[in-house]
Amino acid sequence: MDGSQWEQIERAQLKMDRRHFSRIALGFLIYNLVGVGLQLVGIQFLQLTGWDYSPYRTTLSWILNFTFMYLLALPAAALYFKTVPRFGEVRHERWELGAWLVVFLIGLAMGYFGNIVGTLVSNFTGGVSIDYENLMDMIFEGNMFLTFLNVVIGAPIVEELLFRKFLIDRTIGYGEKLSVLLSGTLFGLMHGNFQQFFYAFALGCLFAYIYCKTGKIKNTILFHMWINFSGSILVPCMSRPIFRALSGQQTEVETLETMVSLVFAFAGLALISYMLLQLVAAVAGLVLFFVYKKYICFYPGLRQLPKGKRLLTVLVNPGMLAFVGLCIWGFF
Repeated sequence: MDGSQWEQIERAQLKMDRRHFSRIALGFLIYNLVGVGLQLVGIQFLQLTGWDYSPYRTTLSWILNFTFMYLLALPAAALYFKTVPRFGEVRHERWELGAWLVVFLIGLAMGYFGNIVGTLVSNFTGGVSIDYENLMDMIFEGNMFLTFLNVVIGAPIVEELLFRKFLIDRTIGYGEKLSVLLSGTLFGLMHGNFQQFFYAFALGCLFAYIYCKTGKIKNTILFHMWINFSGSILVPCMSRPIFRALSGQQTEVETLETMVSLVFAFAGLALISYMLLQLVAAVAGLVLFFVYKKYICFYPGLRQLPKGKRLLTVLVNPGMLAFVGLCIWGFF
């Protein structure tokens, strides 16, 4: 074959690659449109009934989110992804306990410092988004069981299946590095605000790396569950007595002032201790990252996209543009 024929073959292959990434992104669009769309329909229905559900807004929000996003939208996306061919295979390495401890501490560092960067960027760009503030209110003031069900159980399972299992199984053939970066980027964008983007991107890349190497989605699900549990259950449990005492919401227990004071002091001590422990673990994880950075490796895939056309192939296609555009719209 001469040079022009090879160029024609390469153009045809890149067209197929672009279509493949577009189909993958369409699966994420389906998940969002089905889940969010059904939630909007549910809210409209409640409004049409004339029922004043404002006192139960947080509880209903958690119920609608779990029902439509996790029980309905995920199966719809899973059915769709069955039509998108897998490309390549993940590895099946067995990591020792010491390796898992290092990765765990590095993950804590990524979440901790990513959260700091997100806070700084959010303040620089005009403050924390309303959606993020509403989420924090739901976590700190809502029903603890529903928070646990949504944030600790539902979200890790759904997000790891979508952004690790479904995505990486269909992109690992292009190389581990591309899969990891794409997984982290889309996972960060999916959160829809600057506050969460940076730590979600960092943790998304770490979870993707773990799945690429170990081939077991349960590893990233459990890791994800712990991250969400510590942020949405542990911290609120230690913070609620303090916030309620400071806001005067405990006046009805004035006859138990001593008990309230003890609870207040214990919660405050526990929260400070946890924050210090988290800081120490994050610093240790940061140090370990640079110590073990040389051991991080990415295996090439079955197909290497041309250097000058990787970004265009992966991101400049109808499905990916629509999904990324929808996510970025949420930032503003």
